[in-house]
Amino acid sequence: MPLLVEILYNEYQFAAAFAIASLLAMLAPITLIAKAVLERHLDEGQDASDH
Repeated sequence: MPLLVEILYNEYQFAAAFAIASLLAMLAPITLIAKAVLERHLDEGQDASDH
């Protein structure tokens, strides 16, 4: 997708490039939150198996 943003920008399709770049920017924190939740869930599972 970052390559698509660059291609669109170079072809002077600024609105489309901005839209896709915005989607990528919104996806970043969602990915980080999901990663943190999954890591916490996996850590809790390991703690339960230790006892």
